[in-house]
This record gives sequence, structure tokens and C-alpha cells, in this order.
Amino acid sequence: MHFPKSMEEVYKEGTLKAEYIQVLKFVEAYNHLKKLRGKRADFPALHALHGSIKTFVKHLPFTLTKEQQEVIAQIQVDLSRDDKAAKRMVVGDVGSGKTMVILASVMMALPHKSILMAPTSLLGRQLYEEACKHLPKSIKIALVMQGNNEGDYTEADFIIGTHALLFKEDLPKAALVMVDEQHRFGTKQRQVLETLVSGEGKKPHFLQFSATPIPRTQAMMQSELLDVSLITSTPFEREVLTQTIGKQDFSDLLTHIKEEVSEEHQVLIIYPLVEESSAVPYQSLEESRGFWEKKFEDVYITHGKDKKKEEVLMEFREKGKILLATTVVEVGISLPKLTLIVIVGAERLGLATLHQLRGRVGRNGLKSWCYLYSNSTDNFRLEQFSKTTNGFDIAKLDLKFRDSGDILDGTIQSGQKFKWLDMGEDEEIVARAKVRLNGA
Repeated sequence: MHFPKSMEEVYKEGTLKAEYIQVLKFVEAYNHLKKLRGKRADFPALHALHGSIKTFVKHLPFTLTKEQQEVIAQIQVDLSRDDKAAKRMVVGDVGSGKTMVILASVMMALPHKSILMAPTSLLGRQLYEEACKHLPKSIKIALVMQGNNEGDYTEADFIIGTHALLFKEDLPKAALVMVDEQHRFGTKQRQVLETLVSGEGKKPHFLQFSATPIPRTQAMMQSELLDVSLITSTPFEREVLTQTIGKQDFSDLLTHIKEEVSEEHQVLIIYPLVEESSAVPYQSLEESRGFWEKKFEDVYITHGKDKKKEEVLMEFREKGKILLATTVVEVGISLPKLTLIVIVGAERLGLATLHQLRGRVGRNGLKSWCYLYSNSTDNFRLEQFSKTTNGFDIAKLDLKFRDSGDILDGTIQSGQKFKWLDMGEDEEIVARAKVRLNGA
């Protein structure tokens, strides 16, 4: 290939022949995997953990899915070692039941302590409520948030907290550390938490959870740095109809919103901006609020700069009919009565963000709708998005439209890293490179 006898041997109609491109892809995948493997550093664990999950699973009011059970089994193997602290990332689609995997891991850690860091106090409280509901009553649970704690965290078996955990000098040693929505924390923040509870030369077992699905190819790459588990199914079928609409559909949309509200369901409308801007051809949150407040009762409003957004979301969950917001609601919060979401200017958002937003509806199996409101209804990207609800397929689509970013240091979020390798399509080539590397 480097010294062809003639250009015709390597090129066809001005481009490299397919078989040579395959070779280049393989070489690129192999070299990248080797480089990643060299960056992995393992440490002995503070403790081997052998806590039983039998009573926890037996008393759950539902049966865990096959994939949940498989991931829990993988974590059990990880945590049972003391020669190597676990480093695993669990990637599960929206509503795939990652919380039950977190709680099962807490059971495995007993009688040792576990810590979980969540990105917002709203998500922290939600996880705390789930833990109190499903874990045995004998387990002491504490919630640590800025200026607001519940339970004594120095005595607790399971400590849930926000960034506030990083400022607790008396945080007890924990054998298991977990981070939820790991992409919302910087690498340094995750390391600070790990260091806070580490012993001399030993580290806690470390689990990260993410609701942002990644293509399998990317998962295979990432698994050279840390172990990766994927949860691709959900505990129940979610029926969410996705449709692109425009100005001409507004009266039908209004009728549908009235129907959902009359059935005591909730509606979420996402706006691209808080205030008017000539750069964006859509109404802002502030411009449109008067219309909705005049037409409906119990309209709630929040956005990223709103200091009370978490209280607003909590109150809306209990009493609201319509919530007007920006993409601030993308992560985490569970709104069980939400059945309809309208995303204004949907073409301006990445597919992963659209999928996270769509994941707010239909959480309890209620029939739901996601309307992509756009001035340009002829949009191929939105059409493709409408056809699938599987986050892992959407991650592949997102790569096609947006490029893959840099796995190695995680600082580049988009912009193709590879010259030949396609992260969305070349799963088989990466798998072959991995086999070769393991045999080398």
C-alpha cells in the first residue's frame, strides 16, 4: 500500500479502493485502542464487597428486566475483588431503570458505606425518595445538599448528595462511590470525590451512570479505559408518537393540549430562548407566557438562570398543568403525569438533546406525544429522529450528523477524531481490532 506498483493498484476513480480503506480503518482502530489501554490505571480496592441483594430484589413491586439483572451480575463480579477497584460506566437509555441498579449496588456494598453524587438537588432528592421507598428500612440513608441535609451523613450507610459532598471534610470513608449523570461533572470533580474517600494506595469501587446513550462502537472503544455496561431496553413499552409540526398545525395542537389537560395530564413546552432575540425566528419564553397564562390555569415557568427552578419543577410536578421552560428540564426529573411535549425550534437542537427531552414524557407507560415545532417542516434530520425511540440508534444518527468527538481526553465534544474510522458504522472493525489487541 505504501509502495504500490501503480496508482491503479490502490485507487479507483480518484479514491482509494474499498479493501484499502478497510485496512486503514483497522489500523486506526487498533492504534487508538492500544493508546487507550495504555492510559488505564488500576488500583487495589479498599474492600471486597459481598453484600446480598436477595431480600431487596424479592421485595421490589416489579421484576427487574433481563438487562438490569445482567448489569447487576457484572457489578457483583467487579465489587467482589479487592485486588482491583471497579471502574465501570453503566449507560442506560431514558427510563431504562438505572436507579434499581444503583440501589442493588448499595446492597452489595453493605456493611460498608456507599456514596452517590447527583448533578442537581432535584435529582438528588428524587434518588433519595426512591432509596427510602425501595431499600430495607434498616439501612440509614442521608441526603447532603447545599444548606439542606436530611439524616446524619456521618452515620449513614448510603449518602446521596450534590457537589456539596466535595466540601465535606468529615465525609466518611466509603467502599463504593457512584456518580449519576456523569457527563454533568468534570473529570476533576469526579476525582476529588474519589480521593476524599480513598485510603493509602487503595481506592473505592467506582461506578458511573449515564442516561446519554452512546453507539456500541464508542462503548467498545471506551471499555479500554473503564468497563462499560449498556442497558438498551426499558421496563415497560413506552408509546410516544413523534411528529414535526409548523404554524399551520397550531390550532390542532391547542386542541390536543386542552384534551390532555382535561384528563389531568401535564404538558411541557420547550422554548429556545428566555427573552426575544432577532437571531432566532421563534417566540421566546417571555414573549409567549402571556398567551398560555390567559388560556390555561396552573401554568409554571422556569429556565436555566432561574434560581428557584428546582422548587418550580417540584411544585409543577404536584399541581401544574402546563410548564414553559428552556432545555433546563433535559436531565433527570421524573414527571409521571407528563404526556405531551412541544419543542419549539427543534431543528436547532442536537438529536441527543431532543431524545433526552422526549424522555420526559410517557415515563409511566401513558400514551404520549412529542411535537417538534419547526418553521422548516421539510427536515431530513428531524424525520429520521421521529422514526425511532431507541436512544442507541439515535446516538448513531447523531454521530452521522454531528461527528464523534474525542474519547481520549473527553474535551472535544464534536468534530471527527478519526480520518478513516466511522464511529457510527464500523462496530465490526473495532471488534476485530480488539480481538487482535487481546491476542497480541
